[in-house]
Amino acid sequence: MSRREVTLIAQPHALVGEAVRMDGDDVLWVDPPNRRLLRWYASEGIVRDIVLSMPIWSLAQRPDGSWVGAGEDGFCLIDVRTGALSAMTRAPLAAGCRLNDMVVDAEGGLWAGSMHRGLLTGKGALYYAADVDAPVVQVADGLGVANGMAFADGGASLLVIDTLGRTLLSYPRPGKDLALDEPRVVTDFLGAPGKPDGMAIDPDGSVWVAMWGGGCIVRLAANGAVDELVSIPAPHVGSLCFNRQGGAYVSTSRARLSDAVLQASPGAGGLFCVRR
Repeated sequence: MSRREVTLIAQPHALVGEAVRMDGDDVLWVDPPNRRLLRWYASEGIVRDIVLSMPIWSLAQRPDGSWVGAGEDGFCLIDVRTGALSAMTRAPLAAGCRLNDMVVDAEGGLWAGSMHRGLLTGKGALYYAADVDAPVVQVADGLGVANGMAFADGGASLLVIDTLGRTLLSYPRPGKDLALDEPRVVTDFLGAPGKPDGMAIDPDGSVWVAMWGGGCIVRLAANGAVDELVSIPAPHVGSLCFNRQGGAYVSTSRARLSDAVLQASPGAGGLFCVRR
């Protein structure tokens, strides 16, 4: 058990709090079912939201500083100050599926995972587009819920969480044909409560994962074992990111929680800060 300091810093009562990202010293994240883009202003210690024109399930910043999002069925540009969406490109999704999490590579390429709306296993896939106005191609399939994504090993490996499979997968970075080879299973989260959801890499290079239904975030050792667990006072922990100093920001959700659980967990749907 970790002794890190955990503080609730904002309570926007997000139904599904996902895709926590740093924007300077501020924190961005989304509440897709309510079409909200949320921002916690570090200088003021307050949160404000913008209602978007459609649900955005994840967002990421490109090397040029612009922001992109994963909508239900494609990528788009996002003005994170106004909430304006533009330049939508659509992915060749399987029937009943939508996009979920996403990441941007060092060249600005867009990568996203999908999931079946009915949570059918094996229906999730991975997609790539060179830009928001470029074709979207499928590069892998056979996943459950493709979730947290990050590049590791200097960009040589693409890490992807399969929430339904309860695994963290590592795909070798593809060549020019873009097709991903068979992944390696990094961990099955043995002993960790809940199911793996969002993921982030801290300034020291360690992989951290948010555990949906587990009320915690966990750090993984190089061999995939859980070597630190930080309890978050909310059952559904969905996403996390790190600032330059190594502090973490963690989003949580209120979805599918009973009134009794919500009463016992007043931080559910809020944003937490975890300090070293």
